[in-house]
Amino acid sequence: MTNIKQQLLDQFPILESPRLIMRQISADDTMEMFRCITDPLVQRHTSFQPETLRFPARMYRYFEESYRTLRDLHFAVVQKRNQEQEEQWVGICSLQYWDEAIGKARLGYLFSPSSWNQGFATEAVKSLLSFGFETMRLTVIEARCERDNPASERVLQKSGMSYCGNISEYRNDAGNERHNLLKIYSISSFLDKEHRGAHLLHK
Repeated sequence: MTNIKQQLLDQFPILESPRLIMRQISADDTMEMFRCITDPLVQRHTSFQPETLRFPARMYRYFEESYRTLRDLHFAVVQKRNQEQEEQWVGICSLQYWDEAIGKARLGYLFSPSSWNQGFATEAVKSLLSFGFETMRLTVIEARCERDNPASERVLQKSGMSYCGNISEYRNDAGNERHNLLKIYSISSFLDKEHRGAHLLHK
């Protein structure tokens, strides 16, 4: 195990952007997370196994177990509030399939429909990309989105990621077989930080 992964296992990071805080998912997030992921508007674009979606506690365990190995880093995304207000849970943003040997991971995210069209996804993704390159020392971050999900594709484009091609994905959701055409996007650390920042600003 590398020093980077051990440090993240010892203390899971907290990321902050102008409007958002990104932190480890906790048991207190369970019901908000369950309502979000099982919302039909969200579920049609995710690939959770049906048994994971059956019970809130089972869903939380799925995320809790990921923190044992950190193959996937899942961040709860919450909106900042003042001291008199409780934080507002808006979604999840993740770096998944972390391969330390080649410095690669896959970006994933989902947000509650009530938080759509407010720029939260783009803000969270930009924070996570910076964390991936600067702290995890990734060289490439990939993302995938469905062809019929233009809102998600715009998030990737605004975050500075570039279109690379398509891939066909087979799913069997509770006996419903389907083939999806996924668009592949990626961004590389070989762009220096200043260049990458300018690239993001001009998207």
